[in-house]
Amino acid sequence: MRVCIIVEGCYPYVVGGVSSWVHSLIKQFPHIEFVIQTIAADRSIRGKYVYELPTNVIEVRETYVQDDDWVTSKRTHKLHLNQKEFQAFQSMLLNKDIDWDTIFHFFANKKFSVNDLLMGNDLLLMAQELYIQKYENITFSDFLWSLRSMYLPLFLCLRTPMPKADLYHCVATGYAGMMGCMAKSIHGGTLLISEHGIYSREREEDIIKANWVQGIYKSVWIEHFKKLSLCAYQNANKVTALFEYARSLQLELGCPEEK
Repeated sequence: MRVCIIVEGCYPYVVGGVSSWVHSLIKQFPHIEFVIQTIAADRSIRGKYVYELPTNVIEVRETYVQDDDWVTSKRTHKLHLNQKEFQAFQSMLLNKDIDWDTIFHFFANKKFSVNDLLMGNDLLLMAQELYIQKYENITFSDFLWSLRSMYLPLFLCLRTPMPKADLYHCVATGYAGMMGCMAKSIHGGTLLISEHGIYSREREEDIIKANWVQGIYKSVWIEHFKKLSLCAYQNANKVTALFEYARSLQLELGCPEEK
């Protein structure tokens, strides 16, 4: 059996409660192969492990949400979405009946620059529609660049080729949960989410306190992370929480009670 554990900002680079839990979990199942899919800020952390990896960890795969595609890649051609792809991405931006499977297969099966997608005419048209529906009282150029910065880390995560595994175990929703959803959509298998904290609620608290995001954009970012968590809850086969209040928050955020 092969398990892919998907973690963000912790194991095996940072000592802490979640990292120690992941390390202990792997050691308790020596007969199971583990692949660690980590999400980190940038390549400066590459390979700098603070844990001695157990022998049943067969691979560590790294994804960086501040990768260089956005900064350095040269646009060599225009990226055009077909009708189904356009509608899927638009449903994501509008947060209405989102066709995640089409989005996941787009990232898995097409070669393209994330920069081309974010700077392309298709995303501009979607942003205009969202702006007309909900945000006409703010400056469009600021709104457009905010959308691009918001979706950049998500798109970099979804561009990551996911390994085949029998079980995908996400230690959070958010970007980790989205990568688990994508892996399940592409390869099949089972998706388990074990939340140690309620990701979207923690991000909401961070955004409310943050100085880098102001005014209505706080609501835009908060809605974005709730959308990612809802996708994870809907696609998971089983969701766990540490205590009853956390479970009640998961239900409030859209997790089906039977999971």
